[in-house]
Amino acid sequence: MYPYLWEEVFGYNLPMYDIMITIGLFFMMLYVAWRFEKIDHFSRKETNKLLIFIAISLGAALLTSWLSDGIFHTIHEGESAFGSITFLGGLIGGLVCFVLLMKFGYKAQKDRMPEILNTVIVGVVLAHAFGRIGCFTAGCCYGIPTDSFLGVSFPSGESGGVPVYPTQLFESIFLFAFFFALNKVKSFRNIEFNVYLIGYGIWRFLIEFIRGDDRGEFLTFIQGTYSNYPSPSQYLSILLIGLGIYLMVKSNKRKKGLAE
Repeated sequence: MYPYLWEEVFGYNLPMYDIMITIGLFFMMLYVAWRFEKIDHFSRKETNKLLIFIAISLGAALLTSWLSDGIFHTIHEGESAFGSITFLGGLIGGLVCFVLLMKFGYKAQKDRMPEILNTVIVGVVLAHAFGRIGCFTAGCCYGIPTDSFLGVSFPSGESGGVPVYPTQLFESIFLFAFFFALNKVKSFRNIEFNVYLIGYGIWRFLIEFIRGDDRGEFLTFIQGTYSNYPSPSQYLSILLIGLGIYLMVKSNKRKKGLAE
């Protein structure tokens, strides 16, 4: 594997991981800006304000991603272990930050929050799809060892050169397909956020069974061997699924009420 696009440019290494995340965020912002104006019919001024909120929320997502991953690893290892990041921790922190910004900083559009979240979350799916390709080039977020033809070796990664499932690519393919479905499937229209919570929650819960990297531990007082128990991401996935079902039921009740 070659984790750098160029080994050195002006004395600075350019990791493919950083490059793919940057590409993902770039296309996310392009997509969200386009949809805000063309589909949701926000003005250019309104769109720019929403994009600023998204940018701030991305910063909050990075912080909570770092904190949540560090906390889980610290619990697991018994000493301070901050350094890596986790997507679900960042997703939850970023969404909370965005909702708070909308509530206190853009009260004029608070009634359109569901519509705005539908647009933003589809953009997040696109960015995440590119990000997982970055994970593949970095050799992180890999799967369990396998002797099948699907096995990929990461000589410079944490898997130690042992053939493992390329769970990063599995997830990237799923996310690109999910992005397409959220845009094209008519029954998903106007409930994209709810569908995402349930759909990605189920996917992430299942793929965790073939993840082989160390993601930390949770509820260690009832756990023994890490691989035999739910990972922190699976607990968070259950939370996403539950919230998605709750919002879906609430949305259906509201529609029935309006129909009556």
